[in-house]
Amino acid sequence: MDGLVRERLLMVIWIKEGESSYEIGSRLRCPHSKVLYWKYRFDKEGISGLKTRSRSGKPSKLTKDEKKHIKQILGEGNWWKAKWVSDLIYKETGVVYSQRHVVRLLHTWGFEKIRPRKEHAKADEQERKEFSKKTRTYWTIYPKAGI
Repeated sequence: MDGLVRERLLMVIWIKEGESSYEIGSRLRCPHSKVLYWKYRFDKEGISGLKTRSRSGKPSKLTKDEKKHIKQILGEGNWWKAKWVSDLIYKETGVVYSQRHVVRLLHTWGFEKIRPRKEHAKADEQERKEFSKKTRTYWTIYPKAGI
């Protein structure tokens, strides 16, 4: 059972046992109106009313197949800049995304930002200076733990 559904079910049970919505809200650290809302949803829809409903949002400009294709292309490379990915998406699909949105997409697809160390212990001074001149933001994909 989902943790949120469990909490909502407890709200309903405690209300049915005679506790006030204020007491329950205080116990769960939420406004009493939230307790009343979930009681109303339970009374109207039963247990299924306590489940979290899907939320609408702006539909993606890319289809699932297009996203899969782009992720496949990105997986073949070692690292990417958001600007390059934005250009790739436009070239492959004709869809224009801002670099900020591309960063969001990369994050949801499992890519992580590469952040260079400030100094490498074994690098000589000349290499450090050259590297600091070239520091940019790149993205790569790392396997997530537990996946």
